[in-house]
Amino acid sequence: MPSKIEREADRYRLRLDKTLTDNKVTTTEADALIKDAKAGKFTEVEAHYLSGFVDRSKSKFDPAARAKLVAFVGGEMQSLAKIAHDSGLKSPVKQPVLTEDSAKTGLVTWDARPGELAVNGIGFDDPMQGQVGDCYFISALASVAKSHPELLANAVKANRDGTYTVTFFEQKTGSAQLSPVSVTIDGSFANRHGRLEYAAARETKELWPMIFEKAYASWKGGFGAIEGGMSATALEALTGAKPGFFPVTSESKPDALFAQLKQAVAGKGCVVALSKPWDPAEQGVVADHAYSLLGVEEVNGQKLVQLRNPWGEREPGHDGRDDGLFSMPIEKFMTSFATVEFAKP
Repeated sequence: MPSKIEREADRYRLRLDKTLTDNKVTTTEADALIKDAKAGKFTEVEAHYLSGFVDRSKSKFDPAARAKLVAFVGGEMQSLAKIAHDSGLKSPVKQPVLTEDSAKTGLVTWDARPGELAVNGIGFDDPMQGQVGDCYFISALASVAKSHPELLANAVKANRDGTYTVTFFEQKTGSAQLSPVSVTIDGSFANRHGRLEYAAARETKELWPMIFEKAYASWKGGFGAIEGGMSATALEALTGAKPGFFPVTSESKPDALFAQLKQAVAGKGCVVALSKPWDPAEQGVVADHAYSLLGVEEVNGQKLVQLRNPWGEREPGHDGRDDGLFSMPIEKFMTSFATVEFAKP
């Protein structure tokens, strides 16, 4: 069954496709899309799909119509990247509500799980996404674990009563500085038939990925509330550093884009890349999905981008491991990914 975020994306994609019934998009239709977006809450999902639609179908746009939508999406993305200060619940709960899809099954229970905070330290390949559409958060978590594991280690505390306290960061209204916010949860996690419903760790005795995800859901208002989002805001919450982002479009130049990526990861930058909302060109890349961008390198003159799928499996290529880790040439990255988000603690 598609998740809530997937259903939302499908509905908006159908809305966009309707503008192509005559195989062209006029300024009037562009104005209607903008009006429609302003009429409700313009979400990260809609911004991502509208941006991808404009780039994918650019030959079918009146130039003025395309210019309007490009400017609108750019402005909205900038605004959405600043929503981290709107943190959600003032008093986080220890037991965040399940997603609607999980609750409907009647099979999910909260059970204590024995284990350790971290086994052999906090590593980028530890967290794996579960049955909630928060790839943006899990990929941000893995990216921070890659560049600054000490930040995560210092942010989580095991309490004597069996609870855990995680410290995030938020920018409160009227303040220019980021402030810490502590969220305490109990030591139980959602299970279905003995299997974790949401985040898991590759090492079964490790708990930190589940603790961070549950604390984030508790802070934001439940697991349903964290379906869909921007990695930029998750990176800000995890690191206390202001995020940035830049688009990847058909107009991007390979060398210039590679230089941008290299700059983003320089100095232990934490970076996430979001794939294109329609089918990415590279087989094996999941559409509309956030990946941790682990680094870049040049090998025999070829510029490569290193990535990780937060599922902990499924990647392009045939290296025989199916662990979600892979590298791809910058040219293929350009045709498969749409946005890069980053933070430098």
